[in-house]
Amino acid sequence: MPQNVDVVIIGGGIIGCSIAYYAAKAGLSVVLVESSQIAQGTTCAAGGMLGAHSEYLNDQFYSFARESQVLYEEFWRESGIDIAYTTGGIVQFAQSNEERKALSRWHDAAYLSPEQIQERMPSVSPPAFGGYLFQEDVHVHPEKTTRAFCQSAEQLGATILRNSQVDEIETIRGGYRVLDWNAKHVVIAGGVTSGMLIPGLQMTAVKGQCMQLDGMGMRLPYTLFHQGCYIVPRTDGTLVVGATMEPGVMDLDTTIAGHFALNDIAERFISGLSGFPVLKRWAGLRPKTVDDLPYIGRVPGKENMYVAAGHFRNGILLAPATACLIRDLMIGIEVDTERLETFDPKRGIFHGTRYRVERQSV
Repeated sequence: MPQNVDVVIIGGGIIGCSIAYYAAKAGLSVVLVESSQIAQGTTCAAGGMLGAHSEYLNDQFYSFARESQVLYEEFWRESGIDIAYTTGGIVQFAQSNEERKALSRWHDAAYLSPEQIQERMPSVSPPAFGGYLFQEDVHVHPEKTTRAFCQSAEQLGATILRNSQVDEIETIRGGYRVLDWNAKHVVIAGGVTSGMLIPGLQMTAVKGQCMQLDGMGMRLPYTLFHQGCYIVPRTDGTLVVGATMEPGVMDLDTTIAGHFALNDIAERFISGLSGFPVLKRWAGLRPKTVDDLPYIGRVPGKENMYVAAGHFRNGILLAPATACLIRDLMIGIEVDTERLETFDPKRGIFHGTRYRVERQSV
C-alpha cells in the first residue's frame, strides 16, 4: 500500500539533498530517491567553488548566487558539520587589459598587481595584468557538503532511498505516485538524466575532467581562477586542478588528452605544478541548458511538479538558493517574478511535447 508524503525528490546530488533539507526544515514530509548512492555523479566531480563573481552570467544570476553564498555560511554554522568551508577568497587572473577592465567593475573586489600576487603567493606565476581578489567567494568540499545536507534532512525526518531507480511518475488524484509513495509534490533533480522524466527538456552533457595533486607542502591562501579553469587548495593540503570542457561526451573515462589539458591548466597558474604527484583523476558530466542558466521551477502543464536541473558549472554554488526557491513554490511563499522568469523551465521544453513516461491513474 503506497504511503502518503508531501514531496518526493528524485536525485541525490547536491541539488536534491539541499532541497530535501530545506523542505524538511519547512515542515514538509520528504522522501528523496537516489538511483545509486548519495553525492555521486556530477556532484562528487565538482571543484566546490562558491564563485558568484567568477561565474557571472547576468544580474539575476548574480543576486541568486550571492544569496546562495549567505545560505551556505548559515548552514555551515547551524549544522556544525564539517563541509570544509574555506574562507580566503578567489583570485581571478587578468591576462589582458580587457580582462582587467571587465573585472574592475566589481566594487567589492581588490586589485592585486602582478608584484602583489607574487608577494602573497611566491609559487604562482603572476598574470601579466594582475588579478582581482573576491574575498567572499569561498569554497566547500562538494561530497562532504552534499552528505551534510542529506544527514541534516534525515535528522529532520526525511526518508532517503538509495539504489532506487525511478522510471515512471504516475499521475494520481491529488498528486503523483513515485515507487511506493503518493506525493502532492514531485521535484526532479536528476542532473543530466532529468530529461528522462521530462521529455523534450533541452539539456546536453558537457564532460569535465579534474585531478587532485599532492600539494607537497605548498600553501595557497586563495583559489585561483581564469576563464573557467581553476586551482582549489583543499584543507588537507592537496590541490584540485580543473577542468576540461568536452561537449557531448557522455563517458566518465579519464583520458591521456584530458591529463595533458589539466597539466597545461596547472602550468598556467604555477610553473612546475604539472610535475607534482597525482593522487586522483576523475570526470563528471555537467548538465548544460539552452542558455547556460539552470531550469528551476514548475514543469509546464504539470501542477505541483518541479524541476531543478541544468546548473552546468554552478551546481555547488547555487544549491541552497535553488532549494529555497523550490521550497517557496511548494509552500506558497511569493517568489520574485523576474527570478521565476529567469529560471523558468519552459525556456528549454519543446512545444507540444507529450509526457511519455507518465500514465494516468484515478
